[in-house]
Amino acid sequence: MITDLDECISLGRSALASCESGTPGRATFLHDRVTDLHNRFRKLENVFDVQEAHPDHAASLHKLLIYVKDLVNDGDVALVVDRIGAITRAALQLCPTGHPDHVICLTTLATLATFYRCRFQQLGAITDVDEAIILYQEVLEACPSNSLANAPHLHNLAWCLSERFTKLAMSTDLDDAIKFEQAALALRPQGHPDHAKSLNSLYNYRQLKTKGRGASTQLAHPTGATSGSRFKGLIGDIVFDVMKEFPPRLLDTRTGMLCDRDSQIAQFEKSREYSQLLSSASALDAPAQVIRIRQAVSTYFRYVTLSHRWGKFEPLLRDIDGRVIYNLAPTNGTSKLQFFCQECCRHGYFWAWSDTYCIDKESSAELQEAIGSMFSWYRLSALTMVHLADVSDTGGLTNSVWFKRGWTLQELLPPRTMLFFTRDWSAYRDSSSNHKKDSAILGELERATGIASRHLTDFHPGVDDARSRLQWASTRCTTRPEDIAYSLLGVFGLHIPVLYGESAENALGRLLAEVISKSGDTSILDWTGQSSAFHSCFPASITPYETLPLLPLSLADLTTPPSTRRIRKLFLFRSARKMHQALSNLPLAKFINFRLILPCIIHRIKAMTLTRVDASAATHVHQIQAVGLAPIDIALSERLENMEKGVPYVLIRPWHPNLLQSAIDTDDASTHQWLTRLEQPFSALLLRQLPQRISEGGIVLSYYCSSHGLCWYVERRS
Repeated sequence: MITDLDECISLGRSALASCESGTPGRATFLHDRVTDLHNRFRKLENVFDVQEAHPDHAASLHKLLIYVKDLVNDGDVALVVDRIGAITRAALQLCPTGHPDHVICLTTLATLATFYRCRFQQLGAITDVDEAIILYQEVLEACPSNSLANAPHLHNLAWCLSERFTKLAMSTDLDDAIKFEQAALALRPQGHPDHAKSLNSLYNYRQLKTKGRGASTQLAHPTGATSGSRFKGLIGDIVFDVMKEFPPRLLDTRTGMLCDRDSQIAQFEKSREYSQLLSSASALDAPAQVIRIRQAVSTYFRYVTLSHRWGKFEPLLRDIDGRVIYNLAPTNGTSKLQFFCQECCRHGYFWAWSDTYCIDKESSAELQEAIGSMFSWYRLSALTMVHLADVSDTGGLTNSVWFKRGWTLQELLPPRTMLFFTRDWSAYRDSSSNHKKDSAILGELERATGIASRHLTDFHPGVDDARSRLQWASTRCTTRPEDIAYSLLGVFGLHIPVLYGESAENALGRLLAEVISKSGDTSILDWTGQSSAFHSCFPASITPYETLPLLPLSLADLTTPPSTRRIRKLFLFRSARKMHQALSNLPLAKFINFRLILPCIIHRIKAMTLTRVDASAATHVHQIQAVGLAPIDIALSERLENMEKGVPYVLIRPWHPNLLQSAIDTDDASTHQWLTRLEQPFSALLLRQLPQRISEGGIVLSYYCSSHGLCWYVERRS
């Protein structure tokens, strides 16, 4: 009943009058009063109820604005926007950054901006657009820049700026509208329900920029079919959006000509597919147009990539640019190119790409860009064709030298569709339209590469499980030694400068430094062999990674000697949890300015004895006694020397948080398991301490111990 609401509101006023600011319970009275005013407002639509509902609690304010939306929907927003604005500002002052209700206030700001937009559409006052722009900017400044929640705010801000441009013709407004709509589009990729809306708005703003202040308002807000010129412009925008990640040069398999991006687009605009698109989609509404155009453009510009082992006489870009490849004299290299393009055309693809012919290797900038983009080019291709020049119809995949080349690993992993061809361009075993879905061929690929089928069919670049990725490449080689590192950039999803002419050790060292800095994965330090001149904790080549690291035992396989249980219970349990906590707090390993910062456990070496020399194998066997460990025998290529003041070596156990189990509690069994895991075999670094100074060309090794035997180990070079 309205009379009951009136009485509740009257009692609420009396209760508030008796509660000064800060009095316990005042917030509850405020919230109840706002609720009652909401209810009466909804029944009577009395604007004075909205004006009276002035809370000092952000949650109450947000509830108020939800009810005000009802009034907005009825078209009467003009009456209350200023009052709501004042309330919102007051609430925001009460809830600064860090306050629990600050997020609610930001949401309220965005809602208030929407109110100003509505009033502008009703009354046409440019001051309302100004207010909305300020509010959207405040919301965006207070939110993380890459938050998906920013997309509608960016889109609405762009709309407000474009409206102000149509009123005042300030070119900076239109430039900003384009910038913010592009940012919104980046957060609304293809498949997002609002992707078409942002793409269409972006096109409208670009049209406004072209036509200037005289652009019609109707153009900025299309509701039905589009004009011919505008429709062609929309096609152009979508073509650009589809092709922006594609290789800049492609071979036209129908004409045999190499085409740059402009030539590709010109071919499309002359094509039958383009004419059909103009006639079939121009009458659709805007969202349907975008879907239809993108579908047609994506189908037309599908391209095929070639993966192969380079021969001695491969034609380069300068040899085919401006020439019809089908007219070239048949050599091993040109014949392969001709067969490749013919096979693409036979499978219904208009475009083809190969690293041999489509990259200007004389341009260092283009080569750098191509190496950084090559993984994504293979991933985006509709099909990758692999030509195995050393496999006959009756031969098997596993013996092909293609599996021993460095670059072909990056060409094997990203494609989702792949076909293998023998030396005469016959489909290998002619068993499938996609050999990555053929179980028999997948089995052959697993045996040839040592890569599990789950990675072959659904590979994701990154630094996770870096040691396995290095193992995949450990038996491969490249013509230019430094390429063994560059060919792995896409596999790890990394970017480092490509510096042809540097040593292979330096290139691999820079790659490994980036991997450990991104992942903190200490397993890449687990290797034996010659150390790198780049950094002694890295190998000189990738071949040592062929050997798998020592894997930790599962909990079921852990063994605890019975003789130690009582000792642990009496002595070790007191410090076990402190040790666990200290290890949990260690940071990840990283590599900065030739300094390897390595969280680890130190085992100080008490004694070291040379026990045997194997002249045939050129090894020196030493027995080492280290704190906390049983005696260890190690075989090295050189003899270790004792010093007068003691043993100048330490045994380092690299540490990573993944080596910890879940946090131990008061349960003795879980503590036993964790202590037992520490006792299992592990891989370590044997390091020599040198004086704490840097001489010319020298190396400084230093380590810093804590009371728990933990340290940061640092190696520096002058």
